[in-house]
Amino acid sequence: MNKVHRSQLAGMNEHFRRYSLDFFLDSMVKLGIENIELWAASPHLYIEDVTYAEVGRIRKEIERRQLQLICVTPEQCIYPVNIAAKEPNVRERSIHYFLKSIEVTSELGANMLQMVPGKGYFDEPVEKAWKRSRESLETIAKKAESLDITVVLEALELKVSNLITNVSELKRMLNEVGSSHLQAVIDICPMAAAGETFADCFRELGKDLRHIHFVDSSHLAPGDGTLPLSQYLEEIGRHNYNGYLTLEIVRSRYISDPVKPLENALLCLGVSV
Repeated sequence: MNKVHRSQLAGMNEHFRRYSLDFFLDSMVKLGIENIELWAASPHLYIEDVTYAEVGRIRKEIERRQLQLICVTPEQCIYPVNIAAKEPNVRERSIHYFLKSIEVTSELGANMLQMVPGKGYFDEPVEKAWKRSRESLETIAKKAESLDITVVLEALELKVSNLITNVSELKRMLNEVGSSHLQAVIDICPMAAAGETFADCFRELGKDLRHIHFVDSSHLAPGDGTLPLSQYLEEIGRHNYNGYLTLEIVRSRYISDPVKPLENALLCLGVSV
């Protein structure tokens, strides 16, 4: 396994959801992980309910520990949030959810927000849902530009969304929206499901590949799955990628002891604990 520099890694709190946000932050300090990506969801920070006073308190707790918040990722796969929804009220509420998410991201002192394209019904032409998603992203990108936030868009597996499931579709959406404040994040699991590699992603996206979620198969911790992580790291290094690698571990098997899989992941990646 190729080694990863500690400064390039970011921890994420999704599999810490049965622990307090303070516990997650303290765990990052103990593990020597300097960067964090914040999964914005209950119970840690739910976008629709959070007040700006609470956002300010969270920012102080992050800064007090000298951690760097590199990205905010509002929950949008489990919650009823869908920017491509056919139902106008669902779509409108979803757009407002992300407009507030951009404001929260700015108030937290971060400059990147992660999104997915939403999803359409399987019994309607996919282009109709694609159009709704694109129009929503255009609105969201304008808000992001006003606060100098970069939105990074992620492809998903077909079981989650029928809109963007590979890198060529991801590039198409970026081109159609045409905003410098909308770029791409590559998650290893959808990439592998599409039969793609990082070589494909860098070739298609170039400098639009802004962020990476680095996990093993089925969002297991690196080293616990079956994906060719060493090959991926070689491809990433070959393209002089200088962004972050977020350890987006989400499986329920880690819920009771969320620190141990991170310790193992750091060892797998050649980072001493």
